[in-house]
Amino acid sequence: MAVKKWKGSYTVEASFIVPLLIGVMALAMRLGIALYVEVKNEKEGEAVADMWEVEEFYKYQMIKEAVDE
Repeated sequence: MAVKKWKGSYTVEASFIVPLLIGVMALAMRLGIALYVEVKNEKEGEAVADMWEVEEFYKYQMIKEAVDE
């Protein structure tokens, strides 16, 4: 009789542990995606800033050429 009692205990334990593990994995994936989006947006901002720097350089170069002539 003791064997039947223990067979059901694994099912009860799994019914608590499996949803907990799924929740933890979902939370980790959500945080990972949020971090990815943040890094991607930061990189896009840096790319725009780099383009502005190049644009400013060409403006100063044109002004220098105009002054030198």
